[in-house]
Amino acid sequence: MDTYIAGPDCCGCRFEQSAPAHHRRLMSLEAQPMTSLVELIEMAATWGEIEYGEFEPVIPPSEWIDFAEAHAWTDGDRVFDALVALASLVPPARSTAGARAVPVLVSV
Repeated sequence: MDTYIAGPDCCGCRFEQSAPAHHRRLMSLEAQPMTSLVELIEMAATWGEIEYGEFEPVIPPSEWIDFAEAHAWTDGDRVFDALVALASLVPPARSTAGARAVPVLVSV
């Protein structure tokens, strides 16, 4: 395992050590909210369907609240609220155990 060495613009937190590129994108949420929000909404909504982290390590939505708490923000409440809302978009894990077909009623 490689040793992580924090650069001058780095905070050295556990998130940055495990997923540096995604850490930078999450940190850009405050400076570039629209760009970051679109990416994070997509990631949260498709978390259970797409294999994230296959090519680059990512910080899972379940860790975004801890991420927000671990960093200093200019407007911490706004960033924290955004990450809480985004993390809530993650669909619940599906279990096939005991699954059954559910009838769908369609009005004609």
